[in-house]
Amino acid sequence: MPVSETLNPLKIAGISYYYPPDGASLQGRDGRVDLDYAGIPVPLLDDDFKALSGSEPSYDAVGRGVYQLLRINPDAPFSERYALMLRDAYPHLFSEMATELVMLDKKDVDLPYLDRKINYLKIFALLEPDNHRFPSEIGATYLDKALNIGALGKTTVYLFAAEKYLNLAHALDADDLHTRQLAGEVAFLLGKYDAATGFWHGIAGALPENAAKTVAERLARIAAGDFSLVPAIDYLQAVGVALEAYEFGDYEEASAIILDVLEALSQFEEFPLAEINYLLGLCYVKLDTPRYAEDYLRRAVELRPDFNEARQELAALGVA
Repeated sequence: MPVSETLNPLKIAGISYYYPPDGASLQGRDGRVDLDYAGIPVPLLDDDFKALSGSEPSYDAVGRGVYQLLRINPDAPFSERYALMLRDAYPHLFSEMATELVMLDKKDVDLPYLDRKINYLKIFALLEPDNHRFPSEIGATYLDKALNIGALGKTTVYLFAAEKYLNLAHALDADDLHTRQLAGEVAFLLGKYDAATGFWHGIAGALPENAAKTVAERLARIAAGDFSLVPAIDYLQAVGVALEAYEFGDYEEASAIILDVLEALSQFEEFPLAEINYLLGLCYVKLDTPRYAEDYLRRAVELRPDFNEARQELAALGVA
């Protein structure tokens, strides 16, 4: 039995593993690829695995399997080896992934795109572990995910993931302004005010105007002790609870929770305030209180003029 069969790869739906014998090599691209791939379980799509019939997998089959596994879970065991295989043996797939990552930066922010972006960034981070930009962007994307209205039920998980990667990026390059700004923001949201001060100290003057203003104001509040003992993350979690209540049809509970937290959240311009006001407006639509519904739907449009769903609800109320 090859040594590789004693290893424990991650079980992933649609993926089966081939265990190459000692000394096996992957060959392809008319002899331009001759890669030793013994010693690790090789992911294959189930159909490619079923077609083996005792033979070695083809060059194309290995590429399909490695590419699929990395896109699904770049944190899986042996992913660093798989990423190296993709880079060295499949430059066309590697180039395709890089192009898609660039395109993901230009798309609207929603959860599926954020998940794909994080996974692609993690693949590149495997190949350049000393490059601070990849963990910095991973952390920034986890922060975007934590503040997405559809993910508020797991906002704590995503904020701590953002903290992990931004701290890693800061350890690799302590002078990067973008990383320090975001790491301070995450620390502030988590209620870690000393850590936020450490990240933000001395950088406000070098930031863009809006970011500089926010950092300066928050540093002043921390210095004066003028901050809530309840960290912002707790309010975000509360909105997540309200979203669940709404989905279960408990509109009175959902609206009560949102009303309790909106004032506290209003100082955080990075929060999805338009979406939260929209959710409150929907609650009042369901509760048949159109005047309140109109107020909060209009607030949602004021905060985000392109909020078409809110405009449609206003039109349905006859007040657009």
